[in-house]
Amino acid sequence: MRVRAERGGSGDLGEREFRELVQQAKNDTVRQAEEWIGYAVTGEDGEKVRIATGGLLGWSVEHLAARPVTPGEPGDPHLHVHVTIANMALCEDGEWRAIANSGQDFHRHAKALDAYFKARVRELTYATFGIRREYNPETRAWEIRHVPEELRDAFSRRHIALDERVGADASREDRQRIADETRRAKVDADASGMRSSWRTRAEAVVGDVDAMVAAAAPGPPDGGGAGIDGPGGGPQRPGPDDLARIVFDPETGLTASEKSFSRAQLLAAVATAMEFGIGAEPGLLDELADQVLAVEGYAVRLPHVGSTVMSSMDRYTTRDILDAEELVTSQALVRFDEGAVQLTTEQAAAAMSVFEVANGFALSGEQRAAIERTLTAGHGIDAHIGAAGTGKSTLMEACRIAWDATGHTYAGATVSAVAAKSLDDASGIPARSIASWLTQIRDGNGLTGIDVLVVDEATMSNDRQAAALMKEAQRTGTKLVAIGDPKQLQAIGPGGWFKEVHRLVGGLTLIENRRQRNDAERAALEVWRTGDHEQALRILADTGRVHATESAIEAHGQILTTWDEVRGRWTDPHDLIDSLTVLAAKNTDVDLLNLGAQQIRRQRGELGAEHRYALSGGADINFAVGDLVRVRQNDYRSRRGEGPDVLNGYRAVVTAIDEDHRVEITWRDKKTNDTVSAWFDPQAISSGALSLGYAMTVAASQGLTSEVSLLYGHGANAFAVYPGITRGRAENHLWLPLQVVEDDETQARLGAARTETERLQRAVTAFARFLGQDRGDSMVSDLLREPPTPAVRLPEQASVREHERARGESEAALRRAHAATAVSPGRARQAQEEAQRVAAEAQADTAAADDVAVQVQPATEDDARERAANEKRLAEIQRRREMASVQSWKTRPYGKRSDAELARVIKLAYERAGIAERGAAQTAEKARVLEERLAQEREAGQTRGQAFVAAAATLLDQAEAKAQEAAQQLARAANARKEAEERDRYLRDYLEPKKNLGPLERLRAGVTKKQIAADIADVTAERAAWHTEASEARSAANAARVAAWEMIRTSKFAGQFRDVDAQKPAPDDVATVTERLTKMREQLPDIEISLDRRDAQTLTRLQGEVTQYTDAAAKSRKTVAAGQAEQALRKTIATKYPELHDIETKARRSHIVAQKRAAAEQSRARAQESAGYHRQPPSQGLGGPSLPGR
Repeated sequence: MRVRAERGGSGDLGEREFRELVQQAKNDTVRQAEEWIGYAVTGEDGEKVRIATGGLLGWSVEHLAARPVTPGEPGDPHLHVHVTIANMALCEDGEWRAIANSGQDFHRHAKALDAYFKARVRELTYATFGIRREYNPETRAWEIRHVPEELRDAFSRRHIALDERVGADASREDRQRIADETRRAKVDADASGMRSSWRTRAEAVVGDVDAMVAAAAPGPPDGGGAGIDGPGGGPQRPGPDDLARIVFDPETGLTASEKSFSRAQLLAAVATAMEFGIGAEPGLLDELADQVLAVEGYAVRLPHVGSTVMSSMDRYTTRDILDAEELVTSQALVRFDEGAVQLTTEQAAAAMSVFEVANGFALSGEQRAAIERTLTAGHGIDAHIGAAGTGKSTLMEACRIAWDATGHTYAGATVSAVAAKSLDDASGIPARSIASWLTQIRDGNGLTGIDVLVVDEATMSNDRQAAALMKEAQRTGTKLVAIGDPKQLQAIGPGGWFKEVHRLVGGLTLIENRRQRNDAERAALEVWRTGDHEQALRILADTGRVHATESAIEAHGQILTTWDEVRGRWTDPHDLIDSLTVLAAKNTDVDLLNLGAQQIRRQRGELGAEHRYALSGGADINFAVGDLVRVRQNDYRSRRGEGPDVLNGYRAVVTAIDEDHRVEITWRDKKTNDTVSAWFDPQAISSGALSLGYAMTVAASQGLTSEVSLLYGHGANAFAVYPGITRGRAENHLWLPLQVVEDDETQARLGAARTETERLQRAVTAFARFLGQDRGDSMVSDLLREPPTPAVRLPEQASVREHERARGESEAALRRAHAATAVSPGRARQAQEEAQRVAAEAQADTAAADDVAVQVQPATEDDARERAANEKRLAEIQRRREMASVQSWKTRPYGKRSDAELARVIKLAYERAGIAERGAAQTAEKARVLEERLAQEREAGQTRGQAFVAAAATLLDQAEAKAQEAAQQLARAANARKEAEERDRYLRDYLEPKKNLGPLERLRAGVTKKQIAADIADVTAERAAWHTEASEARSAANAARVAAWEMIRTSKFAGQFRDVDAQKPAPDDVATVTERLTKMREQLPDIEISLDRRDAQTLTRLQGEVTQYTDAAAKSRKTVAAGQAEQALRKTIATKYPELHDIETKARRSHIVAQKRAAAEQSRARAQESAGYHRQPPSQGLGGPSLPGR
């Protein structure tokens, strides 16, 4: 844990006291941590239970400054304390155990402890120095009043430097990695030396430092200094109502981006909300949190889920979230089939014909179905899901043609202004951002005069926005049509409304991909939508669309290399912008890719005049003529008469930089295809109006279509990866760095990847496992009550159109759903017995009537009436007889399913049948290709195994030749060594002794001293030559030995010889190499048989899979047929036997309610059985470790 406090250049003013109060705040925080996490977990009767400990064990280190940024100069003032808590404690039973459920609860409370520490510092610094604070919503920190922002920036160089390297949105792990890489050694300086340096720097910024300090720290409020309300005044703790208003604020509070929050998150929010901090009284923060929760109209508790031993696990939502969900669902149901903007079938058909003629292509069946439903169903609120590439813009353009022809007004709503422009360009529907619509609603204009509002990319809008739009649409009678995809990017705020509305109104789903040209990509995307991300990624990997690297740096490098190669296809920069996208999930990676692309172009000499611009916070950015840029701020210049609007998200080219450093950008208008230009002054650029535009985030690319898309996968969840791999028509590529997508445990277990194939397989597996954790937005109110019943059965995707229910039935069904009248099973049996009794009577009456055949016509009108009555009675008896023969709902295969559940069963079975049939077709194609290859090999007289072995044998010949060369060199070395040894022995035994002979002895031997010296020199030279030859031969032998082995190790055959370590480095001796090469050659016949057998086995397996897929498809089709038969039977019963229909409906409802009650009772029983207990902590008299200073 790391805690921090401010420390300025205030000289000796209470420095010791200031440091002591920071230490006090630290001690109070650790004491609070003991309350929340100072426990361990043990087992009791197979269940986890808490066990009390004697306290936390830890230590702390204080630092006065941050690490230096400038060499030789002290770091910025930054008094902070590093606190280390050991993950172990002495429990009351004398055992040492891990704390806080193996540390999990510690991490859950990290933000709460950080907020508590900062709140304690605020309380102590106000009480001691009179320091007042102002909350900065951008930094989310309480900044000291009277300390200028310029000085804070000047003393935040380390933070700014990290932001420049890694990005402000980087993860904690990325920031730590860059911090370690850029860490400078601390400067050896005493406190007075550091203060002197800081003061000099501060004076350069603010001038009079003493005046600033006096204003910021006027002294204790009750000690003669200036208090809040004047001398002697003290802080006022905000009341529960005020705290609740802050922590539950819809724009900035706990549910600003999420629908639920934990008590641990609430604790952090409450502590952060208190300007004057919090006292050190035990349990005070928990008490304040309880008071906030008790304020009426805000928090709503959710059912408990998860651990029963961890602290602060309760979860809550807010009333406004539930209100928004209720408004959305009720409006979808109430306005169903209300006849809003309801055109005829003929008008819809005419509009589609006009569209097809104008655009030159035919609409697909599912597109026609969606268009016809949107135009003719008359639903006040409708919703359709459109998978990526299915032509959602096409759908809206055809609808716009129909609305134009019938005189209806329309408009669009999108999450951003640039998305609104794209909707207008693609469909002709004028649009504005949702934020703009909400402003117009607040101003009183709203949707007045708008017949139809199209909400595009509706999944990205949040529930509060949707509720406001629907409320206004109800007031004005506006039809609202939502188009989106729950499998793509989720809402920035609390979302889920679109998916629920689609379910309630039975909206259609467009799945036919008309964008991707590559068959493998289309197949992978179909699999992706089933939720099998790993299989989809493997399909893409098999076709070279997924690339695994070892590190993030390598991935970035490969992306930039690919970008550099691919961009040559388009010489016009505007074509390049439209045709090639480089994507990443995080701004951190986008910035790195942008800088890399700019550097490539700079080195190639492709950029012109360049200028560096200072950004707020101390960073800077370079722009050059020719750079690709993105606009980052909306500027509605047309409203001021200053040229065309420039919208956040536009991608453009820098076409000029003038002498005043103004930048001209030029972009292509999608509607007119003309180029448009606009100038930006340096002030606008410094405010962040432009950024480099070679790469962008996936979120920024939503709605774009290009030719080629390159995606950096790390950091993207499943809802970002899907749009990221669907932007390109021709190619979509994904890069995965193994080091960061694979968890540490797996890497430690498997080690480094040994081959490219292994790296790719592991990266795909790890990334798919990560994606599987993602859950889409949902309705939190479903946790508190049963989800509302849809207004209509879900339509079959294959059908063109299904007739809607009669108007008014949806509202009546909704009212009945909330007060469903249960019918007892006994009542149902009684009705069945009554029907059987009536049928028996009918049989008897019929028989009697046959026996007493009337042979003459009735003579009177009374007789005629009596005969008619008898015939009517006989008809009724016959009807009852037929009714009695209807199979009971209890024994029918799907008789116990509700209508909605039955529709879901049919829909799922239909989808599974389609998946199975596609799987069968794909597998059959693989089998056919393999079978054809095997047949071709048989005709050619050489199987794959034979070809493999022949090539391997050739390579072994070469390797053995090298090994023989190595053996020859070793023999040469041995011979040279022997010759050198003989020369050495001759020198030692014969010539060297002659050197010591006297003159007389030399005379007797017949040699001179000079001759002896010459002989020694000659033999010594010969010995050296032989040693040199031996050394060269050994080197040659080693080189030949390694070369022989590398031929095998680096070849495609190495994997087949792994049992003789062919994939490992070369053995140290030639004999072992030769022996192993011989073993490899001996294995060739077995390898040939194995490869050929494997092909045969693969073919058999594929044929078996085809059968399995076919059987699965048949089974699913059978389920669809049975379900549809049940639907048809229910329709017949409702028409011919309404009383039986009522009995079945109520009995079925009773059965479902009883099932749910039984399930709830079982769940409660299990919860009661497994509930743990919380033991009381030990008394103060018990021993155990404690933190010094307490």
